[in-house]
Amino acid sequence: MFPINTSEFKNMKESRRHGDELLSIVQYCIGPEDGFSSVDCHWHSEMELFRVMHGTVTIQCGPSLFEAHEGDIAFFNSGELHAAVPADSTRDLFFRAIVFSPDYLCGATNDILRVKYVSPVMNGELRLPSLIRQGTALHERISPVFDAVYTLLQDRPPFFEFSAKSGMVSAFGMLVENGEAAGAAQRHGAAAASIKKAIQHIQENYRMPLTIDRLAEIAGMSEGHFCRVFKQYTLKTPVQFINGVRLTHAADELANTNKRVLDVAMDCGFNSVSYFIEVFRESFGITPSRYRKG
Repeated sequence: MFPINTSEFKNMKESRRHGDELLSIVQYCIGPEDGFSSVDCHWHSEMELFRVMHGTVTIQCGPSLFEAHEGDIAFFNSGELHAAVPADSTRDLFFRAIVFSPDYLCGATNDILRVKYVSPVMNGELRLPSLIRQGTALHERISPVFDAVYTLLQDRPPFFEFSAKSGMVSAFGMLVENGEAAGAAQRHGAAAASIKKAIQHIQENYRMPLTIDRLAEIAGMSEGHFCRVFKQYTLKTPVQFINGVRLTHAADELANTNKRVLDVAMDCGFNSVSYFIEVFRESFGITPSRYRKG
């Protein structure tokens, strides 16, 4: 399997590149052994096909919230906020994903695929299906293509680049055939942009004190409205999201440094070691000390 840094995946954001300049597409597989209980709300410039491999997952895609079951496939557009949480809290997340640059699908600016289809999707003028449910005609067409491309990217047999690219162009064409002109979805652009600003501020300043009123100010909203919209887009309250970002960095420090638990807590923005231990245990199921030993 293509190597993956799960910590980077959990925190991927707009600035991260998936794949490389020559092959701007990559596959991911996250299973229970990776210790993921959820994928926090994030976005990236690439598009993504996301397949649930087991159980039921609650997915946030832009302003929409829906449940996806085993085998269902979700599509996330370039720059679209998205998150995934198992509907059954006792299960870890298990999914496969293909993340690809829009440029992978087409050529230069005068390429007809870019002008007629890719650019309208990226600009929000054409809305593609966010969820392709198992048993539908679209799923029957796109599912074998997803599996074939995923396997090609994973095994990389000779000349796989040809079949992988033709498969992705074909899959995107199937989505476009089932797309529709954007209407109300365009009105959510401003709210999504505001939440992105708040998320970026959290990710860049997690070591510092963070307050709801400051985040609401950054988003240009009242505190109450900000909290409602933030949870709509991220599936978490602002405090839960902040703790999640801090805990991810704390887990990295526990695994890769010899800092005392107290110093890790302070370094990652927690002003109380007892609170840090409490939320760490709630998230990881063990104390920070046991996590380091394990």
